[in-house]
Amino acid sequence: MFKKLILSGIVFLLFATGFASADEKKQTVLSMMDAAVKHYQNVGREQAFKDFSVKGGDFYKGEFYIAAYSMAKHTNEFHAVNPKLVGKNLMKLKDTDGKLVLIELYKVANSASGKGWVDYKWPHPVTKKIAQKQTYVALAGEDLLMIGYYE
Repeated sequence: MFKKLILSGIVFLLFATGFASADEKKQTVLSMMDAAVKHYQNVGREQAFKDFSVKGGDFYKGEFYIAAYSMAKHTNEFHAVNPKLVGKNLMKLKDTDGKLVLIELYKVANSASGKGWVDYKWPHPVTKKIAQKQTYVALAGEDLLMIGYYE
């Protein structure tokens, strides 16, 4: 009986820790996005993109980084991790379940609030396994900014 109680306690703590981690990641994304939008508005698009690319800076912290897409052209305008995407139209990009990821992100950006979460399945860059990804999107000037994390 005592062993079952201890085992249950350990399982509960591991489960609760997983939620705390997800909550911490969500808060990190929200804080970064708020700061990124304000920075974009204060310094302009070109300088903001330069600042967003500084690894270890305020806008690029480990797995948390910014990508930007043009609202008018539907092209990638900035990507902190993969600059080869800049200039490409990725609107037909699908996740493993067939969800049109960029279309969903644009729908949120075009909503009344201009910001919100989109979830989809995507290959994890470290494990290479398909994982659930949460991405927060917000409008800044002529661009849709996004920051995501893996669960």
